[in-house]
Amino acid sequence: MVPTPSLAVRPATVADAEAVSDLVHSAYRSEESRRGWTTEADLVGGRRADAAMIRHVVGLADAVVLLAEDDAGAPFACCHLERREDAAYLGMFAVRPTAQGRGVGRGMLDAAEAFARDRWRATSLQITVLNHRPELQAWYERCGFTLTGERYDFPYDDERFGVPRRPDLALLGMVRPVRPASARTA
Repeated sequence: MVPTPSLAVRPATVADAEAVSDLVHSAYRSEESRRGWTTEADLVGGRRADAAMIRHVVGLADAVVLLAEDDAGAPFACCHLERREDAAYLGMFAVRPTAQGRGVGRGMLDAAEAFARDRWRATSLQITVLNHRPELQAWYERCGFTLTGERYDFPYDDERFGVPRRPDLALLGMVRPVRPASARTA
């Protein structure tokens, strides 16, 4: 088993908003996304998150966008965490397609978990996954997440989240307990 790489991450700032938006778009909805396995371009069009959305999230008291950059300072992975009582909601989780398949996602997940545990004392991580993304759901299950049975309507009336390309989209809730600092994703 290949060990999960340890990533150096930092909280994104307002100045990072455009770069984070571009990274998320590259991982999910761009032509570049088709080179990786996280593409949802056939399900939803448009941008997944615009720079204004990122600036808003960065300014929230109980939220953070974590960013991993290469040696040249170019972002290659990110995620949004939002504090929800004793849990942390993980969203906008993106790895540049050219960096996928190397353990970067698991490393980013470890960093997000450490932040949620150490800063917020979160006891669980919560996510939502598009119902038509079984391969993504399976990846999260391999990372210890389980389906909660919760199903949420896709925000069809809010183009900030993209333009749906099918009428039957929904978001499925998943959760995993936050592990102690001594445990890491294998």
